[in-house]
Amino acid sequence: MRPWLAPLLLYALSSSVWAWSDHASLLWPLVRTQPEMLETTLKVESLDDFLRTEATGLAALLSGHEAMSRETFPHYAPRPDSLTFTADADDLREAFLRAIRVNPTLAYPLYRQTTVEDPFVAPGLVKNFNELSFLAGGVSHDSIVYVALSAGDLVAPAHVLASGSDEPDFGLDIGLFEDNDTDFASDYGFGTQPFGNPNLDYSSQAPFHMGFYHLDWLTRKAQPDLLRTYPEWRVSLFRALSQFAFETGHDYWGWRFAGWGLHYIGDLTQPYHAHPLPGVNTVEALWAVVRGKTNEAIQLVSNRHGVLESYQYQRVQKSLDQKEWSSPILAAVASAVDVPVFDELTVREVLTKESVDAGAELDGVLQSNMPPRYVSDPAFEWTGSGEEAAIVVTVASDRGEQAIAVLDAAVAEQMLQFSRFAQAWINDARSNWLSDASAESTP
Repeated sequence: MRPWLAPLLLYALSSSVWAWSDHASLLWPLVRTQPEMLETTLKVESLDDFLRTEATGLAALLSGHEAMSRETFPHYAPRPDSLTFTADADDLREAFLRAIRVNPTLAYPLYRQTTVEDPFVAPGLVKNFNELSFLAGGVSHDSIVYVALSAGDLVAPAHVLASGSDEPDFGLDIGLFEDNDTDFASDYGFGTQPFGNPNLDYSSQAPFHMGFYHLDWLTRKAQPDLLRTYPEWRVSLFRALSQFAFETGHDYWGWRFAGWGLHYIGDLTQPYHAHPLPGVNTVEALWAVVRGKTNEAIQLVSNRHGVLESYQYQRVQKSLDQKEWSSPILAAVASAVDVPVFDELTVREVLTKESVDAGAELDGVLQSNMPPRYVSDPAFEWTGSGEEAAIVVTVASDRGEQAIAVLDAAVAEQMLQFSRFAQAWINDARSNWLSDASAESTP
């Protein structure tokens, strides 16, 4: 049974590893409605200063979280003991980054992303994407303005949270598997990359940004490597670090770590990141193999994944550029209705279940309302097609304004789910932030 499903499920995830593009801008319609998040009250602090001040407490925190992770998360790859963080490490930054098993070659500088509501930014303060990442920027990065910050500057929680929520796409999770040809990956203990192409940079982050927690029994048996995904663990780790930073009075890092964790929550609200083949059940997958249609099925799912992200980005960006806060999609992001209480079970038991349940219907909407060439032609490759910028115009001319209305409604529904869980996460972080502030003001 395993040889039948392995090719279909392993390689369908090789090319599309993005979820929502530009997480910071996507979050902005929500956080801009919360006045206390917009006050410039946080003092910027370097990572080195934070680590020097709290090294002893961090050592205990990370040790405790590792023990909990080994007991709690199924299929978790234990952190090698050689990576244990200690307060007397010669290089605290290097030791910390290796202990939390992120890419240690990133600079993790002090910066924030600007928003459409920012005033003019002096050119000397602008940072380019290539100063923040070793990756080539995508379409969304080309139009983003980043601002350099310095230790001691004051900044708003909303800006730190939003900027941090895009940061895991800068390379934080790239090159962590032993077959990724990096100097550090062999020390990290994650083994070989469970799916995707280990020779492609962005593909190597996929197992950290996709969480397949609700596979049927046949898929679990046929392709157990799909169970080796890590966003739930990342969320838990960055939640623990955020709580620790707030409790010890480092509010800047409390919100920045919260931003890192929020990235994975956003990713998992996208159905293509919670199920490897939305809209394709196991029987259909097997039948595709039997008929020799494996590659066609892979291509169609990959194209629909990419087309959804491109369409969503263009519609969100247009509304943001024009500050159309009442547009259906931005209003959905800002609404945050029926917000759950966030706890350690939320990612697996609530969030990803909702995403999986929404997958088949969303896949059907794309199939019925996108140009057939984009979503139903296995000879077409969306990635690299150069058609992203014109996708809305093409849909309107090919399928009509009714298709735009249907697609907008589908995207708005996905944005509402994102909003609900983003607000749950913010509420959780805010409770720690306010508790810290209350403790400091108590005589």
